[in-house]
Amino acid sequence: MQWTSWIGLALGVVMVSAAKVGPPPVMLDLGPVVPTPAPSPKGAERMRLITTITVQNSPEGESIVSFEATDVAEEGKGKFRTLAAKNYSLAEEKPELKDLREQITRDLRGIEREMLDFAERVGPPKEREPVQPGAARPY
Repeated sequence: MQWTSWIGLALGVVMVSAAKVGPPPVMLDLGPVVPTPAPSPKGAERMRLITTITVQNSPEGESIVSFEATDVAEEGKGKFRTLAAKNYSLAEEKPELKDLREQITRDLRGIEREMLDFAERVGPPKEREPVQPGAARPY
């Protein structure tokens, strides 16, 4: 008796849904799709700035100086969009840039002296405790 009621209910649902199925909608063929043109870019001011400077010094006197220049578009209201970026190194051997490389190095050495003065005023780095033989490493 239970099966017959389920079968009757299922048959009723099928008949009701079949009654609602009619002919498909009428469609008109409009031809190939034409893509929407890309929107014109917003007005922006192009700017170039140095975003990263890396100076790797060693006590032996060897230094590696590199930096990144980034072109951005200022779109107003504090919005900037990165357009391009490139890394440069002062180690690149281009004879025509030798004077400029030397000037940048002199200027950086002056800034390093000021940074050392800043570190001394704020508080110099703390010396590391010597590692005792057999002691666990702190990291």
